[in-house]
Amino acid sequence: MEEDIREKIALKRYQLISPVLAEPARAQNEYLRKQAGQELTFPRYGVRKISVSTMKTWLRKYRRQGFEALKPQGRSDGGRPRRLEEEWLKVIEIQCKAYPHYSVQKLYETLRELHLLGDPPVHYNTILRLVKMRGWLSVQKRTDVRKAFEVEQVNDLWIGDFLHGPQVRSANRSHKAILCAIIDDHSRLVVGHAFSASETISALTPVLKDAFLSYGLPLRLYVDNSPSFSSDLLAKSCALAGIALIHSKPYDSPSRGKVERFFRTVRERFLSGIQEGISLSELNQAFWLWLQEDYHHKLHSGIGESPVDRYQSGVSRVELRRLSKAELDEIFLIRHERVVNNDATISFKGALYEVPAAYIRQKIELRHPVDDPQELYLYDQGVRVGRIKLLDKKENARTFRPQQVNTHLSFHKKKVRS
Repeated sequence: MEEDIREKIALKRYQLISPVLAEPARAQNEYLRKQAGQELTFPRYGVRKISVSTMKTWLRKYRRQGFEALKPQGRSDGGRPRRLEEEWLKVIEIQCKAYPHYSVQKLYETLRELHLLGDPPVHYNTILRLVKMRGWLSVQKRTDVRKAFEVEQVNDLWIGDFLHGPQVRSANRSHKAILCAIIDDHSRLVVGHAFSASETISALTPVLKDAFLSYGLPLRLYVDNSPSFSSDLLAKSCALAGIALIHSKPYDSPSRGKVERFFRTVRERFLSGIQEGISLSELNQAFWLWLQEDYHHKLHSGIGESPVDRYQSGVSRVELRRLSKAELDEIFLIRHERVVNNDATISFKGALYEVPAAYIRQKIELRHPVDDPQELYLYDQGVRVGRIKLLDKKENARTFRPQQVNTHLSFHKKKVRS
């Protein structure tokens, strides 16, 4: 199996278990049981239903060995025959469709009476797992009940979202400023923020990196399903940092009520006083001052104190997890693969780059910051080799020294000796 496929499968597995990485056993079991009843789409494997025991195995592997342990390995029983043949599975499915009110026990007894379970018959637990996995007798129930909550410690849960703001001037044109904000659930402190011209992963990445560098790593990051928050880069970065990435249900903004309430405060107390014609940098500077002088020091009705006071009183009770700036820069790099040409070059985004000749005709890994695709680094088995540069043919021509064989001289010497 190709490495990029294995990594995509591992990312999908991480995204599935990520919401409960920092949860207690009871919450894990409830979540995993809900996921086991859903059809999930996996790279290469297609639509599957995953059992609770399998997802628990992924949890254990990730906690012990990290992201690499989630990559699929070869099956030890590949090619072996199964007890339940395809014809029997089809009959079992038809029985479930015809008698949806059956319990699994009643279904098992009926199949055994019809001699459709082999000789000797397969065990009851096999049919139970099969029916649950494929959802043939499952009854879906609504679980839309929402309750107010608050985590007990700072950095237990961060909530992120985007807010569309005012028009700002940039050079000779005007565009909308979009705020990316991340708040700490326990203290309501804004740990990361920036207005930018988009709500892409390029706008999200610097906000997250600054927040992680300033306040440490959260246990969980709760976001919506927009393209930037659903990107593979964010999922991989959270996996490498040991952060549980949790996505809310689509179109369910009330589930992110705390950040939505903060955005309402931003509109009423900050954006209402912004003058037309402000630049993006001026808007960011004004927002930073407003946070320091107003929001962070005002009494918050939801917690009964100011966000900065609650954060300072709570941060002393936890051990902050931190990464250095170099480590954060590393985990937020975008990854690509290329095969090196015979002239020791690779093509990337319409440009040619030089790589060491030792990698000719080999597949290599490239990484670059999300906001600077031209800052390309070469990696060999996960280890950074160095930065690669754009091909300069004229420079190479000045240093080129052709290796010629002087056949006339060689012949002359041989003739003299003879």
